[in-house]
Amino acid sequence: MISPPAPVNLKQPTEVDGFWQRLQFALLPPHCLLCGTRGESPRDLCAACAADLAGNRSACARCALPLPVPAALCGECLRHEPPFDAAFAPYLYGRPLDLLLTRLKFGRSLAAGRVLAELWSVALRGALADGAIAALPDAIVPVPLHATRLRERGYNQALELAKPLAREFGIALAPDLLRRTRATAAQANLDAVTRRRNLRGAFEVDSPALAASAAGHIVVLDDVMTTGTTLREAARTLKRAGVARVEVWALARAPHRR
Repeated sequence: MISPPAPVNLKQPTEVDGFWQRLQFALLPPHCLLCGTRGESPRDLCAACAADLAGNRSACARCALPLPVPAALCGECLRHEPPFDAAFAPYLYGRPLDLLLTRLKFGRSLAAGRVLAELWSVALRGALADGAIAALPDAIVPVPLHATRLRERGYNQALELAKPLAREFGIALAPDLLRRTRATAAQANLDAVTRRRNLRGAFEVDSPALAASAAGHIVVLDDVMTTGTTLREAARTLKRAGVARVEVWALARAPHRR
């Protein structure tokens, strides 16, 4: 069961903020990225908009799919066991969280990235406290972009979200362990069958990097989990390379789409 994310403490800066961000908050009052409210807290998200974020409170324990009631396995996981061992997705994908994710992914908004990293950090601390996550991984592997997509976008949003989590919780960050070998078509407008075909064989493991990491427990991290096709293929690739335990983390989980 995915525990509801703890309320975000908007009163104090957190570990996500470096010295310069703290100084900036002190000199320039922040504005809520969603409604424009000024000066409520040292955070670019006001309390009212934070309260509008929907937690993934009732979900499949294996794939984090939203369900009417919590369950150890959803129908999809009963029919087709996923290649990963567990999933953590503390929020539901929808308004207003999708606006922040879009700003990070396509709008080059570092402020949105800081807010999203803060939300994820608070949710992860809560999951560790209540036992929803039993142990931290040896390493975080952000889902890689193909070199062509990376040049177009300029950065990998999964990596930008993984950096502050790895830093705050003392987890190794392994962005080069998994490589994207094919420039696949965008997944957003594809059905589930086409998504699976599109991603098949799209990743490979850097064997020297895996050997150097000595990681038996790896988390593959992405911003959003929709059908889970990308994360499934990444997890399958790591399992085939010999990783003992692979979990997938996404900030938000979308309802099932066929």
